[in-house]
Formats: sequence, C-alpha cells, structure tokens
Amino acid sequence: MTNSSVHIADTPTRLVADLAAYLVQHADEVLNRQPFWNWALSGGSTPLALYDWLASHPDTLPWRQIRLYWGDERHVWPTDPASNFGAVRERLLRHPAIVPAAVYRWPTELDPAETLAYYRQVLRPLPRVDGYPQLDLVLLGMGDDGHTASLFPGSPQESVTDWVAYGPGPHWHRYTLTYPTLLKARQLVMLVTGAAKAALVKACLSDPEAPYPAARLYRQAPHMLWFLDAEAAQALT
Repeated sequence: MTNSSVHIADTPTRLVADLAAYLVQHADEVLNRQPFWNWALSGGSTPLALYDWLASHPDTLPWRQIRLYWGDERHVWPTDPASNFGAVRERLLRHPAIVPAAVYRWPTELDPAETLAYYRQVLRPLPRVDGYPQLDLVLLGMGDDGHTASLFPGSPQESVTDWVAYGPGPHWHRYTLTYPTLLKARQLVMLVTGAAKAALVKACLSDPEAPYPAARLYRQAPHMLWFLDAEAAQALT
C-alpha cells in the first residue's frame, strides 16, 4: 500500500464537511489538467449525509464540469427505494442548481448483459491504465461484512477481471466496478462512520491477512484515503 492516509473527524457532521472540502480540492486539481472531473459515487446509507450537504451547498462543486458514475448498483428499477441512483437523484440531482455534465447511471431496466455493455461503453472514453478505464475519484463505503462497492466476501464478483461485473448479493443481484477498475482510479476515498464498524476498520488498516474486500483494496490501491468519524476510528488508538 502506498500513499494512503486516514482522516478522522470528531463528528459525522464535521466529517461530511471535511470530505466535501477534499472533493473540491481534488476536483480543482484535476480540472487544471482536463475538462471534466470523473467521479464515481457510492451507494448505501453512509454517503447520504454527504449528498444532503452538497444539495444544501449547491455551489460547492463545479457541476457542469463533473461527470457522475456509480461504483455499483442493485438490479432494481431506478425508481425503486433500493436504487443507489434513485437515492442520489432524490437527494441531490433534483436541485435546480446541480446540473452535472453527464450522469451515467447503470440502466437497470435492461437485462444484465445489456446493462454491463452500456457501462463498458460509458467507461470507454476514459484514460486507460493497463487496459482499464481510469476514474478520477471513486467514493466507497464499507458494509458490516467488509464489502465495498458490490464486492462481497467470497462472491463471484471478487475474481472478475472485466471492467464491470454482475452477480449475487444480499437481497438483490448487483452490478459493480471490479477490483482492477477500482484499483486504477486516481484516488479512492473510503467513507466509514459509526462504532459498529470500528473493529472492521482496525482489521482493514492493520491486519495484512484481513479477508475483507475493503481490506484488499487498502492493501493494493496506490492512492486511498479513509475518512472516518471518531466512533469508526475508536479501535485505532
């Protein structure tokens, strides 16, 4: 693991503000070199506070120079309450001042083969690193089982070497960016909150044999930043 660091905030509210400031900094740096910032969003409940914060501060990011992707998605209709895209649409994209340059959701109304083909197509214009598309920043969360994106411990998706994958997961089948695609991102950001995940955080950051997908990314990613609140970080001291 190289160029990794951990940022700890006293409260979840402070953590969200700190992460938003980091996103602004990263976007500005990238946009000095290229016309668009390519950002893959996370699903799950943890990043919802960030999306709410951005909606309440709509001028924080240069939205018209941002292309949005999703790191993973559940195989549900985009209007389903379980849809990762749907959560972002309701909390963020309905704001009239937030108009990204592009919104590349997984088209889950199609069959899996068509959905995967579409996502390969939208990733194709990105720069390539060792044959894989390079996103500028991927926001990730970590589940109670140590999964990240839709890479679950022991799942078939863990061994896929394509850019994208589809397979089983708790409650739904899911689409996900694969390990190789995630590892080629310019920056991975892991957002974790709450005492319930403190032991997992410690294992991922300190145990070289930890079997969790989030730990595997930590061990292999060239650029990964962890944003933790005090409760999630409590086992690190």
